[in-house]
Amino acid sequence: MTKSKSGPPETKAKIGPPTYVYFLLPLLLTTGAYYLFISQKDRLGLSLFGTEKKTQSSSTATALTLPDILPAGSSIRLDSASSLVKFNDRIGQVFTKRYPGVGYTWKTSSSLRAIQSLLAGKADVAAIARTLTEEEKSKGLVAVPVKTDAIAILVGIENPFQGKLTSEQLRKIFSGKVTNWSQVGGVPLPIRIINRPPDTGTYKTFQKAVLGGGDFGNGPQWVLMKQSGSTEVLQQLRTNGISYVNYSEVKTQKIIRALPLDDSLPGAPDYPLISVFYYVYGPKATEATKALVGFAASPAGQTIAALD
Repeated sequence: MTKSKSGPPETKAKIGPPTYVYFLLPLLLTTGAYYLFISQKDRLGLSLFGTEKKTQSSSTATALTLPDILPAGSSIRLDSASSLVKFNDRIGQVFTKRYPGVGYTWKTSSSLRAIQSLLAGKADVAAIARTLTEEEKSKGLVAVPVKTDAIAILVGIENPFQGKLTSEQLRKIFSGKVTNWSQVGGVPLPIRIINRPPDTGTYKTFQKAVLGGGDFGNGPQWVLMKQSGSTEVLQQLRTNGISYVNYSEVKTQKIIRALPLDDSLPGAPDYPLISVFYYVYGPKATEATKALVGFAASPAGQTIAALD
């Protein structure tokens, strides 16, 4: 008679994902972010009235290569629209780690002033919130799309209007043809328009998309902001104001509401009002300048853009 062997009960080893999954996951996330950027970028110039207009393509971005090293002492000066503050800072942090010893400085102004600085040789890159004009392109400037954002239609949290707007109603409000909230289903209350400074890219993009390039309205209920930042706009909304701001700048704010536009809210795939941001360089751009622009437009740069 033989004795059976005794010992601790057998346990099955826990099987985790194959090792390669841990290497593939970051790649898939990066690729997904880049695909999202490309699909949004193609909506640049989207008319609120049903016509898509592709403008400056990203063919230049694909031609910009990222060198292994950059010349010692390289430096890049960037002048930027206020909408790209977070993006510029994050891009700079990652780019200078990739290329140690490269100097990177940036400041905030407006799209127009950034272009002026670039043309005057006071900046190497202009970060703008609109497309280039024909005159600007004729001077050899090249615009590469690096980021997209929804332009939110905002009211103050205490505004009694709880409805939604169509693109036609939005056009009539900002052209001055609709002046009272009762005309769009709200209570009888004058509509107070908080408009952006004309030298900002968001102003130009909104004017082109919503008004077809036509003029904004005017009158006693119109407030033209002097600064390009969103904080002042939000403070002016109060109980009857309306304005437009890039959504990433205000989506965590508790004092405003974004109105549905054509039954869609900012952040939804079918939201109709999209702004595209560009890094612009000139015909005498250095290798370091082109490397920064190429990096911002690359899958790695688009992962950073998706953080907003």
